Amino acid sequence: MLGARLSVLTACLCCLLWACGYGQETQQDTLLFCDDKLVEEAVDSALVKLNGMLTSGNQYSLYQILEAKKVENETGTELALRFTSRLSDCPVGGDKAWRDCEYFPIGPESPRTCKANVFVTEGSSDVHLVDCASEPVVTVERAPCLGCPELIDLESEDLKEPLRFSIGQANNAHNEVDLLILKDVVSASRQVVAGFRYQLRFNMQSSNCTKEEFKEVTEECHPHEKPTFVRCNSTVDVAPWRHEVPDGSVHCELGQFMVSRRRPPGWTPLRTIEEPFKTTEPPMKESSEEEQDTASAASTATNLEMTAAPTITTPPQSSSTQKPFHCPSKPWKQFLPQIATVPVPPSTNTSKPESDGLFSDADLLIG
Repeated sequence: MLGARLSVLTACLCCLLWACGYGQETQQDTLLFCDDKLVEEAVDSALVKLNGMLTSGNQYSLYQILEAKKVENETGTELALRFTSRLSDCPVGGDKAWRDCEYFPIGPESPRTCKANVFVTEGSSDVHLVDCASEPVVTVERAPCLGCPELIDLESEDLKEPLRFSIGQANNAHNEVDLLILKDVVSASRQVVAGFRYQLRFNMQSSNCTKEEFKEVTEECHPHEKPTFVRCNSTVDVAPWRHEVPDGSVHCELGQFMVSRRRPPGWTPLRTIEEPFKTTEPPMKESSEEEQDTASAASTATNLEMTAAPTITTPPQSSSTQKPFHCPSKPWKQFLPQIATVPVPPSTNTSKPESDGLFSDADLLIG
């Protein structure tokens, strides 16, 4: 009994798999020509339904048919269409259909891409789905924030005074025998306040200069053989036009900031430089004058043959090869965008009119 049940289940499973495979074969897509009459009628139905769903604005007209596929089944034929449309000069709800309209001259240069599924039977068509890509979102450029901090170049000359102040404050606050010198600057920003406010992050290290011998860092101070590293954050306010001393605060602690710099494109630790291939010329063999004349004559004849060689011309490719299935189709109409220009105001000419040689009323007032 168990074996009979298993055989029945196996037979049912095979039937299901065969039915699924047969269904997939019958539901296979077939490409159609974009200029086929059936495709054009289906696109027309899709645009009519699209314009019927609009409540305001202008209608859309066809621009190009990009792709067309069909699936045939027992009930009819279903077409999957992809086309582009442009805004027309006909208002929504008017008496004109999209075929009687012209393109709106002012608008986006790129058309909208649309997709549609149209079910076609004998003498009728039913649009199941029509959807067009939304217009591109206009992104407004934000104005720069004049009072916000902005990053500046780490090699800028404007950092000399804030760094000099920060290094002096760090040495005064740090209880070390040796003076600290600058190792590198990690980040720097500047903000416009009542002057300039600099926010700095930098690393420092101990030097060979002691605080007993030197009051401040000089050119004689160099990194210590066994340096101690310190990382610091400082905020410095500077107003050089007021001739004031910089003011700010510095906070330091042991350790250093990790600096990560972006490597150049194409960099790899396994990259090697290929040396150019050098060709070694064969040694020249001594020959007589007659052999040299014969060789020169042969080379001249070879050059003449090369220059006189006929050129091979390839036949032009047919349009069907360049555009399979004639897709995309030719534009329905030519789109001529109109550039909106600002009207020039009329010039107000206040100059006096030239005299025609006759007297005027102003001449009577003279004298």
